[in-house]
Amino acid sequence: MEKVAVIGVTMVIVLAGNWAQAEVCGIANESFEDDGSISDITAKEPNGWHVSMPDNKFRGYVYTDWPTDGTYNLTLYSQWFETFAAGDMAAVSQQVNLAGVNQIIFDLKLGTYSYSDWDPNKCTAVLMIDDDVVWESNSIGSDVRGEYFEQTYTVEDKYRDEGLHKLALGIRVNVTEMLWERYITQWDFIHCTLYCGGGGFLAGDFNRDCYVDIDDLKLMADVWLDTVDTYDKYNLFRGDDLAGYGIINFRDFAIYAGGWDGNMVNLAMFVEKWLDRVETDDQYNLFKDDDVGSKGIVNFFDFAALADTWMSSSYNQDQ
Repeated sequence: MEKVAVIGVTMVIVLAGNWAQAEVCGIANESFEDDGSISDITAKEPNGWHVSMPDNKFRGYVYTDWPTDGTYNLTLYSQWFETFAAGDMAAVSQQVNLAGVNQIIFDLKLGTYSYSDWDPNKCTAVLMIDDDVVWESNSIGSDVRGEYFEQTYTVEDKYRDEGLHKLALGIRVNVTEMLWERYITQWDFIHCTLYCGGGGFLAGDFNRDCYVDIDDLKLMADVWLDTVDTYDKYNLFRGDDLAGYGIINFRDFAIYAGGWDGNMVNLAMFVEKWLDRVETDDQYNLFKDDDVGSKGIVNFFDFAALADTWMSSSYNQDQ
């Protein structure tokens, strides 16, 4: 009994911690400043970025042509007098965490070598996540050359899990033919904006209201000891997962508690009764379906009931 009682006390101790900052999306080398000049990114990849470039059809470099943040920027371009197949593409990519990300923002310049029009039917700049095109350059008009600052992509919910996702910047040819013009894309200052005042969602903010509080604890209690998919939002600790599944237990609770908002008074009084046998009508015996005779045990069923009404008021202003 002493061991299980310690569990209840530990709940108060771990919940008393301060807010834990969520990890940002963490784009490495977001302004291509780490390496200085790179004449050929297929020979030397920019730090943090992986290069995918079909032979002879595209080229890329890092130089001072069009920096909007710092000294350097990335340039990707198509080779002229080359025959392309529709969908041919060159890109740089890296793995990022998008769990608390609101938008991805970047600067882009579109140009041509001979200063002729950029025909968007023939070539497009693209932003991709997991090889899905989520943003592409303007397709309206016969010429879309120009500077495009602070272009934004609002991250869709399907990418906002705890896993890593491939973020890619690319140039794509849309036609099957020989290109007589060189299409040039220049990228710089690829960064994220986060939810919750710039901090992003904390682990344990299950209802995504920017607080880790009793409302989230109620949601966690509802799935307590359930078996869930590895990337289920409640499965915060994955060290005990088996074959793609995890169990919601105190290991997950410990991570949740790292972001607790600090409201402790009623929770502390509740924990004083943790696993005690109490009278059926005891104020902390909130869940009575597990009672035996005139006695009940204060446990997670009661904890869930407490969470359901946490911080609510019984005062009726009409009376």
